[in-house]
Amino acid sequence: MFHGDRNGPAGDRKSRVLQGGAIVSGDGASNASRPIFSERILATLKSPGGDDNDQLEMVEDGLRSRISGQTFPYVDGVPSLFAVDGKSEDIRQRVQDFYEENPFPSYDGLEEFGELVSKGRQNPFTSELLKGIGYNKLVLECGCGTGQLSHFLQLNNNHVLGIDMTLNSLGLALEHKRRNELSRSAFAQMNIFDLAIKDGSFDVVISHGVLHHTADARRAFSCITRKVKPGGIVIVGLYNSYARIMTWMRSKLVGVLGDRIDYVVRNRIQDERKAQIWIQDQYFNPHETWHSIGEVLRWFEEDGIEFLNCYPRILDSSGEDDPDFFGASDSGTPYQRAMTQLSWLGTIAREGSLFDMIGRRKE
Repeated sequence: MFHGDRNGPAGDRKSRVLQGGAIVSGDGASNASRPIFSERILATLKSPGGDDNDQLEMVEDGLRSRISGQTFPYVDGVPSLFAVDGKSEDIRQRVQDFYEENPFPSYDGLEEFGELVSKGRQNPFTSELLKGIGYNKLVLECGCGTGQLSHFLQLNNNHVLGIDMTLNSLGLALEHKRRNELSRSAFAQMNIFDLAIKDGSFDVVISHGVLHHTADARRAFSCITRKVKPGGIVIVGLYNSYARIMTWMRSKLVGVLGDRIDYVVRNRIQDERKAQIWIQDQYFNPHETWHSIGEVLRWFEEDGIEFLNCYPRILDSSGEDDPDFFGASDSGTPYQRAMTQLSWLGTIAREGSLFDMIGRRKE
């Protein structure tokens, strides 16, 4: 994921008001051409805990179920379809509180959409991702943070829904949407374990660097994969159990040696606030788990997901030519996977230790 930063905290939420389903600027000037949800996205939503026959509509003070008549009001200007999950409440609350204080990844000051697109096209992962997704797709990003990836992926006439539990992060995503007059990216507060989204409604479901901060990454994976259509694409990015060892070692030294022990802070981040948020996310997060290629392959098999690819690639398993991002490739032998993950100690271990597994839901 490409990162930006923002000077100062989440900003003045009073300048972001929603009326009649449209985003309204601080002076009250509404722009009806920029509804908070496109019709394609709105059709995928349902009430929290409701069945797939439900249909929500936009009303002045929130979203309303056409079946039950229940209204789900906006919270601090953010559409909220959040349901508490008792099985994970303690960890969920601690992680949510952490990201309310450290909205991630945030923006470069008043970063404009053109700057965000330029960064996305220069980033190998996000540029390949956009190319692989193609055109006119429905995309769900689970754990969108401040929304940069969701905004980028709405290029090519894609419609993107970003969901997150953190209101500060979603507020920044909606502020960027309003300021840049974006119509195909949308955002809502949801619990990943109780998504207010109809099953099988999205062409692509992506969760990049999120599930390892939930109370049960395996259960969260099943929750998000149910939302992809048969034949649709699933992308899940997780901390790697080999590469993350280097981050753990740095976490024991960062208090003594300072922030510049981190590669990303030294080489990529200019803004002090952004550097602070990155350091907090990498070294002081209240909850994280680590995962291997083999483990995620088992998740794929158990949930009816056909393995397509891994990013970074699995060494020596794809022949001479790298496959397309969503092209089928060999998952490698256990030995090849172990060697690949050991090699990541010198590569992705510098930048967060994330690896992404890509699969297709079986028809």
